Amino acid sequence: MSDDYSNYQPLLLDDVSIDRFKSDEYRDFICAAAITPGIRLLLRRHSAKPDWPYVDTKFNPNSGRDLPETSYQVVFAWFLGRGAEALDGHLGWIDRLEDLSADEKHQAAELFPRLIANMSSAIAQAADKNNGRCPFRVNLDLEAIDEQGRRIDVDTTTTGAGDIFCGKGLIADGSPDRVRRGLDMLLHSAALISQNRVATEQFKDQPKDIGQGSKMLMQAAAPLLCRKTDDPRSRAQMLEVVADFMATVLDLHYHADTAVFSEYIDARTHQRKTYLDPGHANEFVGLGLGAVESLKTNTATLTDQRKSLIETACREMPRLLIKSCQLGWNTTHRGLHKAVDTRSGNVLNDDMPWWNLPETMRAAVRAYQVAGDEQTRHQCLALLRDCHNAYFEKYLNRDNMLFPVQTISGATGKVVDKVPAVPEGDPLYHTNLALLEMLDVLERL
Repeated sequence: MSDDYSNYQPLLLDDVSIDRFKSDEYRDFICAAAITPGIRLLLRRHSAKPDWPYVDTKFNPNSGRDLPETSYQVVFAWFLGRGAEALDGHLGWIDRLEDLSADEKHQAAELFPRLIANMSSAIAQAADKNNGRCPFRVNLDLEAIDEQGRRIDVDTTTTGAGDIFCGKGLIADGSPDRVRRGLDMLLHSAALISQNRVATEQFKDQPKDIGQGSKMLMQAAAPLLCRKTDDPRSRAQMLEVVADFMATVLDLHYHADTAVFSEYIDARTHQRKTYLDPGHANEFVGLGLGAVESLKTNTATLTDQRKSLIETACREMPRLLIKSCQLGWNTTHRGLHKAVDTRSGNVLNDDMPWWNLPETMRAAVRAYQVAGDEQTRHQCLALLRDCHNAYFEKYLNRDNMLFPVQTISGATGKVVDKVPAVPEGDPLYHTNLALLEMLDVLERL
C-alpha cells in the first residue's frame, strides 16, 4: 500500500470462521488500513504544526480539508480525554506495525507520551478553572465558552460525558497523582449520574428522559484503571461503580424476554422508551464486556452478587447486540442507522455514522468470547463480517490517509457533510481504540 493510499483496496470477507478473524492476514489488514494510517496522519499533522500541544484533528473528515485557523482558538475538552486514552492504547502496538518505518515508530513512541502528558495537564487545569468540571468547549485558557466563544459558567450540580472522558484521560496518563485525580473525578461524576444529574452541554435542549450513555461510558474506566494501578482500594471503588451501573442498565434499559434495548427510560416511571441508538447499544456491549473481564479477574471483589451479574451480562449482552443490529441494520446501503423505533421498526434518523461500525466489531468479538452456544457465536461473527465489510469498503477516504468519513446517508448511501458532535476529526478513539481491543481479544481466544 503506497503512502498516499491511492491504491487502497478493502479486504472483503465472506467467511465467518473464527480462524479467519484470528489469522495473520486479517490482523495485518486491520493494522495497515486503520491503525498505521491513523498514527501516520497524527505524525504528519503534528509535523505541520509542532507548537500545537494536543492531538491535531482540526480538519473536516469528509473532505480532508483543514478547518479555519480560528478553530485553533477552541479546544473540545472531552477530546483531550478521548485523545489521551486513544494514544495510550496505541503505545503497545507501535513496534508491531510493519508498515511504519523505523523513524515513524521512533517519532510516535516519543510524541504520543508527550501529547498524553500535555492533554492530561490541560484536563487538570480545565477542571481547576471550571469548579471541577470539564466543559464541552473551552478557550486556550481552558475556560468554558459557548459556540460564539463567550465565557460561560459551568453548572456544577450536573455532570456529563466530558467529565467521564476527561477522568479517563487523567487515568491514561499513568502517573499516580493523575490516576488518583482521574478516579476522584469519575467517582464524583458517578454520584451525580446516580442522581440523574446528567446534562448534554453541546445541545440547548436537554433530554427529558434518563439515558444510559453516561453509565455506558463509565464501563471503559474499569479495565483502564486496572491497567494503571494495582492499588486495591482504587480498583474496588471503580469496579463498584461499574458493576452498579451495568446492573442498572441491564435492569432498566433492557428487556430480557425480547432482547430489545432502550436508550432512554421515563424519568418518572422508569418505563422503557422505544428509541434505540444501535451504536450506543452495541458500545454498551463492547465496553460492558470489557468491564466484565476486569470484574472477573479482580478476585478480591468477586462476591456472589458480582458473580451473578457477570453471569447475566455474559448471557444477555450477546442477545442485546444481535437484536440491536437486526433492528438498526440498513440492508440496502449496509450500515447501522443512528436511531430506530423499536416498536414500529421505523427509522428515526437515517444517518449512518462511521463510529458505530468499529464499536460493533469490538462488541461482536467480545460477545463471541462469552456466548454460550454455537448459534449465537456464529451470529456474532456474521455481525463482525458485515460491519467489517461495510466500514472498510465505504467509509475510508483514500484522499485523507484512510481517515473515515463521518456520516453516510442511509437513504442514498452517499457521504453527507454532517457534524455528529464536533466539526473536527475523532482522535483515533472510536475506530482505532475499538479495533485494537478487538485484535487483542482475538489474539487471546
